[in-house]
Amino acid sequence: MKSSMLGQQAQECLIGLKNAVTGILLALPCDLEQPRDVYKTLGIDRMIGWNIFKLHEVDDCFLSVKHIPRKAAFKGFLRAASRKGVPDSVLAVADENFVLFEDLVEQHAGDRPSMEMMLLAYSEEGTSQASLEHRKLAFTGNRFLYGLEARTRLTISLFEPTESPSNWKLTLLKGSFGLRRNRPDIPWFYVRPRVFTEFEGQPHSPNSEPLVDSANGETLPYYIPFCNCSLPGVTSRSEFVESIEEIFPLETGNAGLMDLVFAEVVDLKGFIMDEASSTSAKVITPCNLAAMDIIMPTSIVENTRFAPRIVSSILEESDAYNEGLIDLARSILPVKPGFEIKPTREQNTLDGVENYGEIIEDIFKKRDLNPLNYTTIRVFVHFPVIPSNLDIIWEPISTI
Repeated sequence: MKSSMLGQQAQECLIGLKNAVTGILLALPCDLEQPRDVYKTLGIDRMIGWNIFKLHEVDDCFLSVKHIPRKAAFKGFLRAASRKGVPDSVLAVADENFVLFEDLVEQHAGDRPSMEMMLLAYSEEGTSQASLEHRKLAFTGNRFLYGLEARTRLTISLFEPTESPSNWKLTLLKGSFGLRRNRPDIPWFYVRPRVFTEFEGQPHSPNSEPLVDSANGETLPYYIPFCNCSLPGVTSRSEFVESIEEIFPLETGNAGLMDLVFAEVVDLKGFIMDEASSTSAKVITPCNLAAMDIIMPTSIVENTRFAPRIVSSILEESDAYNEGLIDLARSILPVKPGFEIKPTREQNTLDGVENYGEIIEDIFKKRDLNPLNYTTIRVFVHFPVIPSNLDIIWEPISTI
């Protein structure tokens, strides 16, 4: 357990309350094997009975905080237990421990939701649950604040070797699927690819060209076969950001639902694949799922160690190679990403992208590559914190 005054006091208090509730259930004149046995035996509300049973059942005392009923409900539970013949001495112990818990809430948090948030952080499983719950809450708020949301945000980075071991081609796809506007007149931004190295103080934008040639003079690298909307143009530019002021007709909600996909081929010069490297995808739109697929030659993947991570955007771009700062950022954002490594022929689906397999097939066809020779490394997270970075770092496996 993480050491702190709150943690120590809460552990003692929660264990005492949990044991007292268990004592009441054991004193009832019947066997209680599941939640329904509690609320049917006592004649109390179904949800209250379910929480009482979970409070008794959960092994991790810090997880049990989610199941402690409110004061009126807990008093009702004690009255119902008394009517079933539970001794007053047993009920008094539970009442005393509940009062101690209420005092703990008042001392350290002031309200029950804040206390639950604090105490779940003392449990690895609780931290994971709380992270998802609060990311969902943040998603709800950010849908309005950002004015946009997407079902799935996808980045694909296909690394293609050339004749030179220090030069690679990178096919980069960035797509928002099920993108919709929640407020009118919200701008969209296209961020051009950037390359970082530990020897340069600032990132640079490499040379690139659209994967699909423009037929109508578009200035952005739209992946036209997989866009299901009219293609907006650029209204302003900066060194790294190009702004699209109108991304689809003025309709908000599902009336303006769209898939907006970009793809370009980037020249990576002076890039050595079998050295320690990383690639990232910034998430700047609230979405249900963010995913990043790195596709590499299988021969490279088989001799490489990969590690996924989610990094909060408190970092400056120049901090990209400062592992101490990255570790700090990761501790601030306690999100464990999903991670998969599969042959590309097997990694052919993604939630929220119905035509993912067609996209992969088309990219390989346009680049004249054989997908059987490639492997996909995928990192993903549901309801990501906005903004943040999906990141994969890799290093060659030592042969010594």
